[in-house]
Amino acid sequence: CDCNGMSRQCIFDWQLLRETGNGYRCLGCLGNTEGAHCERCKDGFFRRRGERCCVPCLCHPWGSLGPQCDSNGRCSCKPGVTGDKCDRCQLGFESLSEAGCCRSGQSLQCECDLAGSTGECHSGRCVCKESATGERCQRCKRHFYNLDARNPAGCSPCFCYGHSVTCVSADNYSVHNITSTFQQGAEGWRGVHESGSPAQLQWSPRHQDAFIAARTSEPIYFMAPAKFLGNQQLSYGQTLSFGYRLDRGGRQPSPHDVVLEGHGLRVTASFLPQGEVLPCGISQTYTFRLDEHPSSKWSPRLNHFEFRRLLGNLTALWIRATFGEYSTGYLDNVTLVSAQPGPGVPAPWVERCQCPAAYGGQFCESCAPGYRREHPGQGAFSACVPCGCQGGGICDPDTGECYSGDENVGNAVSCPFGSYRDPRQPHSCRTCPCGPGQGCSIRPGGEEVVCDHCPPGAAGANCEYCADGYFGDPGTSQPCQLCQCNGNVEPNAVGNCDRQTGECLKCIYNTAGFYCDRCKDGFFGNPLASDPADKCRACSCDSVGAEPLKCRSDGSCICKPGFGGPRCEESECPACYGQVKEQVELYLRQLAQLELLFSEVRAGGGTPSQELEERMQVAEEMLRTILREAQSLQASDRSLEGRVARMKGQGSSSQSRLDEIKATVERLRSLGSRYERQVQEIRQLLERARLDLDRSGAALRR
Repeated sequence: CDCNGMSRQCIFDWQLLRETGNGYRCLGCLGNTEGAHCERCKDGFFRRRGERCCVPCLCHPWGSLGPQCDSNGRCSCKPGVTGDKCDRCQLGFESLSEAGCCRSGQSLQCECDLAGSTGECHSGRCVCKESATGERCQRCKRHFYNLDARNPAGCSPCFCYGHSVTCVSADNYSVHNITSTFQQGAEGWRGVHESGSPAQLQWSPRHQDAFIAARTSEPIYFMAPAKFLGNQQLSYGQTLSFGYRLDRGGRQPSPHDVVLEGHGLRVTASFLPQGEVLPCGISQTYTFRLDEHPSSKWSPRLNHFEFRRLLGNLTALWIRATFGEYSTGYLDNVTLVSAQPGPGVPAPWVERCQCPAAYGGQFCESCAPGYRREHPGQGAFSACVPCGCQGGGICDPDTGECYSGDENVGNAVSCPFGSYRDPRQPHSCRTCPCGPGQGCSIRPGGEEVVCDHCPPGAAGANCEYCADGYFGDPGTSQPCQLCQCNGNVEPNAVGNCDRQTGECLKCIYNTAGFYCDRCKDGFFGNPLASDPADKCRACSCDSVGAEPLKCRSDGSCICKPGFGGPRCEESECPACYGQVKEQVELYLRQLAQLELLFSEVRAGGGTPSQELEERMQVAEEMLRTILREAQSLQASDRSLEGRVARMKGQGSSSQSRLDEIKATVERLRSLGSRYERQVQEIRQLLERARLDLDRSGAALRR
């Protein structure tokens, strides 16, 4: 049966025979294994080195990204989580939940969007990823789209072939994976030496993988087939992953283990970070994100536009197979995440552009009717300009060749939208000076060109700037857009936002921020509420005990050290004050005992002389103890006063507590002086008592 010792039952399967060359399929695999030959672990299990049975991964359901672990039993953890099983928070993090762990002390202060924030919170404010914005980092910045937790930048920049900077996520695309599982052959993969000469690639029907064996030290690569090449724009920001195993040879990865080439550009990446070595004989999955972010580790660093150009015409994808003489590399389960039109799991990373008048298509990739490529060799990256056909005809968008309208040549030449007839050259059309694709005409009786139909929000004779309440730059293909101030500006006011950047300049209702989307310092609430009464209200915090102009999103105050209470109005005594208080209470109890003894000594009465002597000795010893402690306090008073003087410079927030401590010291000093006087009185009393006793004894002896 060939079940790797995990089953003694099998059946014959003709389809399996045709696919792999071995038609026996195992039944009832033991040891948590599965597969036609019980050759792999079930999901959520792994096999320790040297063992046949698979054991559970036991990944924590909240802290791990999934139930699967690696060959060492280590699970993949969510942000802020650590441990082989992802069962505890990293140092500086707390509160393990389904979202992972949050930074210590921040869980109650910030309610940040996990997709747009870094997970950090400073003074109650979320720290956003570089392309996200908003009070909770809950939306993309202008010219960006698709807020995504897996994106290290938060959002992706609009591409639109460089013809527009305004886009949103398309809603008609679904996830589509381009894969090679090697179940039925090599699937078009080939071997190639680093020098470019072909190398032999073999396919294993039993293990369903492709492999290349080296006889020399020259690196050999797996070369991807056509389905992984061509226009792969829809894979931007997604991942390329594959399983790889190395047998024998060197184990040091190189900077050129994965190679992408396209549009005259080339980037490379290493299998592992510098300093790590490739495992020998163990298959691992390697994943590479296809974008220009530094964490993706492609070299050299391309900008966003260059990386999109590379993916738009991918001509080569190489994965290194061998590392040294007599080494063998194995490849399986190659997956390139992409998208395709149609229903399915949504693919929000696909953009839909808002194109200027001269462009058409979802990505502004084509010229609108009446326009042609200015530089046809650049394809979709070329700008579109009016055809300029006589008679107002339209032309081939790539070659510019006119194919209709020539029969209308005459004095009344009709030009396509976005161009006008030059009176000095009546049989030709010229581009309007109104920005891309905007209509214009010549004033009657003159030669001045005036724009007729400015796009919404544009103003000026040539639609060259944005009207009040709009922002953008019509002259550079950035159409004017309504200012996004979230209803927190006066509608009839002038100059509510910057006409070029869109920054809101006159926020009302106690709001602030680029889009008037947060409460200004010293206020809290929901700045996006529709009712002004529900927007931002003043923080009600004590001016001494609370951090100035700060409170949390629910209005609770942020107290300075040493203060508490709902408004931070309560002063918390320092820890050392308890010791001072206990000592003072002890002195008061001892003083009460002394006063009781004094009264008994003074009363005298019929108390026997021996008992009276014992009480007087107890009182004298207690006085000596109190006196020593009082003198010790007096000796350290100067040192304490010096410390108090230094602490005064640390701010008014500590002054009241220091005054209390100093007052306590003064009371103890007064107590010490009082005790000293009473000791002198007791000594005099004892001396008189001894004299009386001596006289009484002498009288008795007579």
